[in-house]
Amino acid sequence: MIVKLPYPVLCGLAFIWCTSSNAAQINGQVDSQTLSLGDSLTYTLTADENLTEDALDIRPLFRDFIIGNLQVTHPSATETSWIIPLQPVTAGEVTIPALKIADSESQPLIITVDDNKQGMNSNSYIQPPSETEYQAPTHLIESQISTESAYRNEVITYTVKMAKRADPQNNPPVIPSVQGATITPIEDPTEDKEIFADHYQETLTYPYIVIPETTGSLKLTGSMLASDNKQISSEHIINIKPIPAAFLGSDKEWLPSSGITIEDRWEPQTSYVKTGQPLTRIITLTGINNTTGQLPDLALPEISDVRIYNDGQKDEQQLQNGMLISRKTFRQIFIPEKNITFAVPSLHLNWWNTISDRAQVASLEERKFLASVVATKTAKVAADPVPAKKAPSNAHYWTALLLKILTAIGVVIALVTPLLAVIWYYRKRLRNRYERYQLWKILKQACTGSDALAVYQALFVWASHRWDQQFTCAEQLPFYTQLRNELEGLHIACFGESEVNWNGRKLIQALGRISVIKTVSEPAKDGFDEFSY
Repeated sequence: MIVKLPYPVLCGLAFIWCTSSNAAQINGQVDSQTLSLGDSLTYTLTADENLTEDALDIRPLFRDFIIGNLQVTHPSATETSWIIPLQPVTAGEVTIPALKIADSESQPLIITVDDNKQGMNSNSYIQPPSETEYQAPTHLIESQISTESAYRNEVITYTVKMAKRADPQNNPPVIPSVQGATITPIEDPTEDKEIFADHYQETLTYPYIVIPETTGSLKLTGSMLASDNKQISSEHIINIKPIPAAFLGSDKEWLPSSGITIEDRWEPQTSYVKTGQPLTRIITLTGINNTTGQLPDLALPEISDVRIYNDGQKDEQQLQNGMLISRKTFRQIFIPEKNITFAVPSLHLNWWNTISDRAQVASLEERKFLASVVATKTAKVAADPVPAKKAPSNAHYWTALLLKILTAIGVVIALVTPLLAVIWYYRKRLRNRYERYQLWKILKQACTGSDALAVYQALFVWASHRWDQQFTCAEQLPFYTQLRNELEGLHIACFGESEVNWNGRKLIQALGRISVIKTVSEPAKDGFDEFSY
């Protein structure tokens, strides 16, 4: 009896047959089904297709095995083999899980691991007699510090790295409590696959910061695994130095840092305001290798006939390239209450540069404003009585006049609307160009006066605004290669041990002559010179 299958069923069967034939066939085998704990075996996977090296996902092996150096071979043009040395970490029946290769999966294999040292195969590693006693596996946790000498209250980066298989529940390490210092986690751990403890395996890295509170020798004992207190990282000894006598501020103002910058921005950007109109000052205080708690709060200035109050504060910090970047943003409101000329006083912040080991001052210059009231003469004239005129009795006259008025209003709206749309569209670009021009003027003024420290700060502020990214050293500047001699001269004038007669005009002239850097941004179509301000 012949059974006729419907057409859709035939199509489905054909599709299943095609997809099954297209999937790669995987064959997996081990060189030993039984081995002792501490021995290794070789697991070979072969696919009947020419695949790339990263087609195999070995992450399921990290839980129960230590993985050796993986090798990939191509026995033929249509075959790919992965040779994986494996060392089980537990005894008993251990399953080599199914591994995904391209669109296929291998079959799981079960091996037997004995908890004794007899019956080692040819691949076994025979320990010397002095090591036959049981020892806890080593190198499952390691720690590092960023420096072995620091000042009091200086931020020290402390990282703890552990093998992910060391704790199946992914518990964080146990950090020791140290008298005279605080240890604080700053970010979530980062996962990675790397050579750790001479094996390719998954790792977890936990970042911390250490802030010493006393001077002298600070001992950081080793961190421990939460699941095994026998696994301890190395201890570290840090020499904590006192506040140097060359610091310009008081002990309460002591602020060690790798870099402090302070900037302000006014809204609206004008020096002329109306009486009662609020002025917003946005101050950004940034510290490199500082916490937000170390950055000081800024007190409100006191100005006669001007009402001043805080309008909020924002704190943020993040770890970038091994450095803790903290930022405080203050919003201050100034409302002049009389027709006066007033000045917002300058602001100075003393700090200690831990890189150049010298005292420095971050400051904001004084800013002057003129507040004036609106003239009232027009209102008085309008209040005077005006003789009433008799309305013409001709209704046609008023209709024609109304049409003319409406026509004029329509023409004005038609002319003004595109102009306002263009201004609205380009307002941010014009504002950025104006800010860049102001920063360029400050840099040029500092270069003209040959004030090396002022030029150093103004150069980084202008470059950061110009390329919309934060620069922390001269080597990161896009024009460092072309102006290397000028920038090195500036660095020597700022941080050199002896005083140097530095000429800032050469630097500003070189910046004006430099060509447009195409790798950073495309030149403007209207011929705008990116280094003109």
